[in-house]
Amino acid sequence: MKKKLLIYLMVVVVFPIEMFAWQGMSTPMLHVEGRYLKDPSGKNVLLHGWMQPIETWFNGGGNRYDNPTNWTDPNNVAGMLNFLNDAATVMSDVSPKYGRDHGWYASFVRVNCDFVGGWTQESGLVNQAQFDGWIQNFVVPYANHLRSRGLYLVLCATGPMMTPDNGTHNAGITEQARLRTFWSTVANAPGVKNADNIMFELMNEPVQVESYPGNGDWGSGSATYFQAFRNWIQPIINDIRNTGANNVIWVPCLGWQGEPHGWAQYPFTGSNIGVAAHYYPAYGGVYDNPTAVQNLWNSNYKPAADMWPMMITECYWFPGGTGYDDLFNGTTAGFGNALKNAMDNQGNVQYLIGFLADHLVDLTTSTPANCTLGSREATQAYFEWLPTYTWAAPSTGGCDPTPITPYLQVNDGAWQQTASVAVSSGAKVKFGPQPVSGGSWSWSGGGTSGSSREQTIYPTSSITATATYTNSCGAQSTQDFNVTVSGGTDYVKIQNRATGLYIDGMGRTSDGSNAGQWGSSSSDNQQWVIETSGSYVRFKNQATGLYLDGMGRTSDGSLVGQWSNSGSNNQQWTIEDIGSYKRIKNNASGLYIDGMGWSTNGSDLGQWSNSGSDAQQWTITNLKSTMAGSGGLSTVNEGTVNKINEDKIKIYPNPVIGMLNLQLPAIPKEIAIYSIEGKQLYRQNTVSENVEIDMSGFRPGIYFVKAIGQNETWTQKVLKK
Repeated sequence: MKKKLLIYLMVVVVFPIEMFAWQGMSTPMLHVEGRYLKDPSGKNVLLHGWMQPIETWFNGGGNRYDNPTNWTDPNNVAGMLNFLNDAATVMSDVSPKYGRDHGWYASFVRVNCDFVGGWTQESGLVNQAQFDGWIQNFVVPYANHLRSRGLYLVLCATGPMMTPDNGTHNAGITEQARLRTFWSTVANAPGVKNADNIMFELMNEPVQVESYPGNGDWGSGSATYFQAFRNWIQPIINDIRNTGANNVIWVPCLGWQGEPHGWAQYPFTGSNIGVAAHYYPAYGGVYDNPTAVQNLWNSNYKPAADMWPMMITECYWFPGGTGYDDLFNGTTAGFGNALKNAMDNQGNVQYLIGFLADHLVDLTTSTPANCTLGSREATQAYFEWLPTYTWAAPSTGGCDPTPITPYLQVNDGAWQQTASVAVSSGAKVKFGPQPVSGGSWSWSGGGTSGSSREQTIYPTSSITATATYTNSCGAQSTQDFNVTVSGGTDYVKIQNRATGLYIDGMGRTSDGSNAGQWGSSSSDNQQWVIETSGSYVRFKNQATGLYLDGMGRTSDGSLVGQWSNSGSNNQQWTIEDIGSYKRIKNNASGLYIDGMGWSTNGSDLGQWSNSGSDAQQWTITNLKSTMAGSGGLSTVNEGTVNKINEDKIKIYPNPVIGMLNLQLPAIPKEIAIYSIEGKQLYRQNTVSENVEIDMSGFRPGIYFVKAIGQNETWTQKVLKK
């Protein structure tokens, strides 16, 4: 009886889950103070997790999901995201499993960014829209799910950030440039920047660095290279902080991340930074020798851990490994327990053990929830160790929730201190609750999303949006905003600044038909309904019911189409304010709707990357003229419309057989030639008002020559014989 009572009391002491941030509880934003990672209440925190690759091969040999091929389409990402969410649910589920009296008590996941949208190993970043889609359709929703499970996310840059076949020379000029691009974008992204549960590990396993960039003298393990690596990685740290992101940064070290002592000799600078290191049995040849394990800790790890918090982001062991597996050759009795003692005695070391696939067997044939526990020694030991760290998890209390003061704005009018408003359909409504600093925001409902405090929607029906504010010590408060849409449907007309033409459905009713442009008419082909779609809008034609659609076209000069409701991000657009005009940007491609300088009724509607041209600037006019405020969806005086004067551009000979001569009133930034279908066939930057273009290789037919100036665009039709 005594024995049974003692066991019961031990369970109560070891698993006080109601007090700490496990599944379903908050993940307060952590910070570095001295050599400790702390929660907002000042408590020292220790995190423990697992390593999670993205690439499908590592998660069941490609049998659980297909790698996404279009990161801008949430449906295309869903298979991977659902799998990773399911895995996180298992790894944070403390209920008994595998015949034991407890479950998993992980508190973070280190994600290897080995498969990143828009990046290739050969060329680095090749498609910004895909990269943005990777962030918004994978990283942000994944982090949101992790937050609901009490898990922190450590993003680690690897894979395409490394050039192909670079071997151990992987801290070079190209790698630095790619990492700067990667982290400048990721750290500044909505939903990532200052997110309470997202941290950054700058790179996976740098091995050697040049003593000076480009000199070919590669090395590690000594002061010369420690200093060089500090100089190499500091700009990446600075880039992140220059975005305003204060997420915790974990800085790697040379020698396959086995030389953190280099930071004690040549320290990095900045706040909220810790050291990321790896420890395997083969490091230093320690294998199964407990004394050697501790000695290597004292020489290579302790000097840095005495100055900053440390996170061991790779570690695993099992006996009998040969070849590559010799890296892991150790037992729990010899290697595992000795390393655990060294880390626990240090008092400020977060660590993980193993990949997901090491712990959950067999992912090839089973979902994460139906897998069995891995049989290798490291997994068996880690599963038993995790519950003993519940005392070190972030606390969920410590202060009262912060009251939210609701503010909203209609059509860029005055801010109103209210949570409810009645507007016309399609009105621009901006939410701006306070406080403005000191915590983090999240949104749901009514077309809101992400972590920006201010949210803009264009509702066409009554909605409720909910803002959640997490203050500096982790307490949450919520505020509902209610928008009532009154009256009938409001339609808008969209007029091009350069030509004065309006976007027109042209009476075309077939999916895939082109949208057009026409002078002002009373036809409902020029009337559009603005619908909210998440944080974007959609434009629906009154006459046909089709939506403006980017058609998946990513080339400058491609045409805007029309399609019935598809739910695709090709039909999602962002309205950007440009003074008193608007620019309209496609969510899928990042291209802007462009009048292309075409001034003829019936001309097509184009798309182009940001050019600064007034051909990309539009006036959106509400036909009922009932929208409140000014500067929103407003009208513009016809006298301010910059119409094209074709007399200003002289093109000869026309018709042309060989050389085409252009005389322009000013030096254009660029000149392009389009087919009558709107396909761009030629483009060049210019330095003179007089330009010659060799058209001898063009097929006979009609072409359009477009010259884009600083404040004006000129277009002329050319006949090629």
